[in-house]
Amino acid sequence: MNAQGLVPVILALQFAVFGWRIGREIALGEEHRKTWLLVSDYLNFISMLAVVVFCIVVPLQTREFSKISVMIIGIASILVVFNPITMAGHYRLFSKTGRMKYTAKGKDVPYVTDQEAIILIASVVCAALAGCLLGR
Repeated sequence: MNAQGLVPVILALQFAVFGWRIGREIALGEEHRKTWLLVSDYLNFISMLAVVVFCIVVPLQTREFSKISVMIIGIASILVVFNPITMAGHYRLFSKTGRMKYTAKGKDVPYVTDQEAIILIASVVCAALAGCLLGR
């Protein structure tokens, strides 16, 4: 499959992840609980916009799927793969104590947990490396 063939697959995955997150936050809001979008949600949304612009709109205008389009689809692929891992980090699922690390001390869960931050950094670094390699 060439890079152009990945566009609908990546967009479908991005929409599914974003839709699931929005649905979850709506349900929490209806329970009068605190709601927010995670940093990974913002990355996913920005990535979605980049895919639409550089992998659909620009190629329709120029009639060419350029190197930047290939780079964007590569970056988006890496970010969509890391998204559920980042969410697991947000909920501290890689730890025995989970988010009780914060709540046991009487604190609120931070906007970005320690595990989430590490995974976010790794995802951005991997996505940047993929973009650089595909841009050669």
